[in-house]
Amino acid sequence: MPDPLPTAQERLAADRRLMRAASVICVVLLLWLVIGLFRHPASTWIERIIVGGLASCFGVLVIGTMGFRKQLPALDRTPRPARVIGRDHFNTEPEPESEIAPYVLVRVAFDVDGQEVEALIADLVVAPSLDDFVDGSVWQIYAFAAADTLTKDDDGWCRVVLTEAHDDVVRSGYDLGRHSQHDEPGTGSDLLLRRFAES
Repeated sequence: MPDPLPTAQERLAADRRLMRAASVICVVLLLWLVIGLFRHPASTWIERIIVGGLASCFGVLVIGTMGFRKQLPALDRTPRPARVIGRDHFNTEPEPESEIAPYVLVRVAFDVDGQEVEALIADLVVAPSLDDFVDGSVWQIYAFAAADTLTKDDDGWCRVVLTEAHDDVVRSGYDLGRHSQHDEPGTGSDLLLRRFAES
């Protein structure tokens, strides 16, 4: 029997542990750099450059993702039925050094104040659950309260999120347009466990 898939809570905890580890490594490297200036004999320039470069790499990782890890835009927690109308493929020709494999986002249409709106489900739904998202099938989604730049991609597609009613769906992270998180596959939405601004 295969190992059970990790839950959303387990994936979110793993992500937080990774960020804490990167922060600790960055602080340790910076401390080494400072101590290296005052020790006898002082650290060499090559040591300082190597340690400074490593500290910068970890620092960029932590600082670059800090904003959207702390708080996401306001989410309207009103469940809405959304009808699947297609799929969009992303990262179809990844760079050789890229760790992000090609992935699919499900395109849906839903009603907002009597007007049909199209959007992409932010959850990275993967097999075997992706087979359930056939054209015409209906899923419950949450929409973001405002069309914030964080929830749009460069082509102008807005994002929506699957509700807790679909916690059995296997997914491997999320894509909010400018920010994405790619995890190992698991059930439940670690995106819904994150902090959202008040609407």
